[in-house]
Amino acid sequence: MEDKNLNKRKIKENIKEKIKQKLKKELLEEIYNELLLEENDITNEISSMLDDEIEISKIEEEIKGPPVKKAKKKKNIIITVEPILKIASHALKYASNNIPTSKWVEVIGLLAGDYNSKENILYIKDAYPMGHGTALNAEIKDYNNFERAFQEIRKKKLFICGWYHSHPSYGTFMSMEDLETQSRYQKLWSEAVALVIDPYQIDGTSYGFEIFRANLKSKKWFKVPFSIQGDITPELLPELVNFINPIVEGKAIYLEYDEE
Repeated sequence: MEDKNLNKRKIKENIKEKIKQKLKKELLEEIYNELLLEENDITNEISSMLDDEIEISKIEEEIKGPPVKKAKKKKNIIITVEPILKIASHALKYASNNIPTSKWVEVIGLLAGDYNSKENILYIKDAYPMGHGTALNAEIKDYNNFERAFQEIRKKKLFICGWYHSHPSYGTFMSMEDLETQSRYQKLWSEAVALVIDPYQIDGTSYGFEIFRANLKSKKWFKVPFSIQGDITPELLPELVNFINPIVEGKAIYLEYDEE
């Protein structure tokens, strides 16, 4: 009797083992097939992503402009007489000898120019007075006027190549406060410049202004050499400024005999 029971248990165990092995095999096959399907899906997804990246890179190449050639010639700036006289007269309008020195204030404006990429020369051809501030600071407050100036500059086929401000009677230098303003212009165009004028240094020995750029990483200013287009010398400039000053003050340069 015991032998029969033992045999039955063995048979049951064998059947269980066979069932387990069969289920295991079926399960493994099912898992394997699932993995194959997932692998195909992943492969297709990766392939699709690669195709998309290729398409994006093609679009990016189309959007990019032509490569910028490194200039072989030394960078140079040429400024014409017109912006010099405009800037000087703007500065003197708010810091003239007819105004008490305690009420002198700085002025600010835009520089407009043209860039000759072949010769690597920036021509500063015009200046646009934008406003005045305090004795130690000036900023462009009305951006509607900025937009108007921008449209006028575009009509002349020029572009905003920098900005200017005045230091009436205390020298031509750039401060750390000016660096924030300059960074905005150099982010728009890396070669943008800043011109600072002290009209009281226009004395026959100096042009009374300097042109600067900034190294935005080191936060340091450096002077940029320039030349003036036209036959104008430091000796002649004071005469020209004095000649236009009456116009700035709203007076006629020449009077009729019965107006004296």
